[in-house]
Amino acid sequence: MEGAGFEPAKPKRLIYSQLGLTAPQPLQSERGILGVMIEVVNKNPLDKEKILSKLSNEFRSKVVLEVFDTISSTNDYLLRKEKNKNKDIKICIAEEQTKGRGRRGKSWISPKFKNIYFSLNSFLKKEDLSGLSIAVALSVSKVLTKINVMSLIKWPNDLLVGNKKICGILIETAKVDELTKVVIGIGINVNMEYSELIDQEWTSIKLEKKQSVDRNSIITEMINQLCITLNKFEQEEFDYFLKRFTSLDLLRDKEFTLKDKPNEIFIGKGIDNKGLLIAQNMKDQRIVKFSSGEVSLKLKK
Repeated sequence: MEGAGFEPAKPKRLIYSQLGLTAPQPLQSERGILGVMIEVVNKNPLDKEKILSKLSNEFRSKVVLEVFDTISSTNDYLLRKEKNKNKDIKICIAEEQTKGRGRRGKSWISPKFKNIYFSLNSFLKKEDLSGLSIAVALSVSKVLTKINVMSLIKWPNDLLVGNKKICGILIETAKVDELTKVVIGIGINVNMEYSELIDQEWTSIKLEKKQSVDRNSIITEMINQLCITLNKFEQEEFDYFLKRFTSLDLLRDKEFTLKDKPNEIFIGKGIDNKGLLIAQNMKDQRIVKFSSGEVSLKLKK
């Protein structure tokens, strides 16, 4: 899993460590709300066979899935590992990341057993990947909608529920001969209920639905949707995704600032057919465009 990144809050620190105990299910040591060390049972372990068995028949034979208990970063693993330009879609998921990261170098908080830390590797013929993060965000939004969690997309790669972050996306690419190697990292807050490490507003599927959910079924549906999206992205113009994005655009007609220019206020005006953000500068009324690699922005409250 990767994502747009949660920056760790500096004053506090939770320590997550594996207990050396023999048990039918993995145990984890975690400091509870009252400061008491408690044992956390993984009641919903990631299950490779369960995930693969429920994939669409169209994609099951094309997916190679690896499941880890602990990994430094799922994106880093696929970036280093996969060099074979075959048609298989390589996917890596983990119970925990020790060096999860997001966009612009931010850390991604990755408590064990709680969330989805997911990366997918594919090779695309298409050279212009503008807007791919939007296409991926639309896929994840569709998965969440199917379980009655309604989200909006904060350009370029976050999903929010009630202005609280629930998902982040990080896409990394490398040119390999005539193809583009694409690693799509997705982090979704699933059964997390509290954290002292996250310094921005966030939520989780469990907090929204008031009940725990099965991560495996969500991952299965994510794989199905992402395979469809990648096929569409290669075959269709970006307008196909633009039409679907408009109703989920969190920034449309909202004021925001740039983190490196906090005194300038902009209003979101949608995105163009390359996935660039269109905005109006409130100081001089100019219309400007931003690419996802150029800016980090913050909604005004």
